[in-house]
Amino acid sequence: MKRFLLTILISLTAFSAFAQEPEASVNERYFEAKIREFVYQLRLTDEQKAQFVPLYKRYNDEMRASLGEPERPAAPPATAEDAAAWEKKRIKNQQAALDIRLKYVDEFAAVLEPNQLLRLFHIEGQILQKQMNRKGKHGHGPCQGPGHNGKAPGKPGPKNQ
Repeated sequence: MKRFLLTILISLTAFSAFAQEPEASVNERYFEAKIREFVYQLRLTDEQKAQFVPLYKRYNDEMRASLGEPERPAAPPATAEDAAAWEKKRIKNQQAALDIRLKYVDEFAAVLEPNQLLRLFHIEGQILQKQMNRKGKHGHGPCQGPGHNGKAPGKPGPKNQ
């Protein structure tokens, strides 16, 4: 019993320390992990990496600024006009992100080989998908309810789950 309580105490202490970690530190670690993934999957040379990292940092910062923090209404919109306004704002943020991607394609092309450039945004999407899967679709941890297993609501997953 003492061992069990000690394990719980250590786990809570570690979780508490992680939860209090500054967001900037978490963002930096996430960015570094993304860079490691790009270097590995794109097989960047040292010279390419030296040029790619600051370029991707600028791109990443602009993307974060354009998308901002996802805002979900506290309650479902009461009117069709409220829903339309919220949806228009979301689409404008997506358009801003696409504009930034277009702006940086030529800059990435100056650093990467053609096959690397063609894979860059695909890999970025894979990284984002992995992050979403870890957090759950809504950023609040793994989703367990119906429809959150990649299947239509009410449809069971594989038998081994």
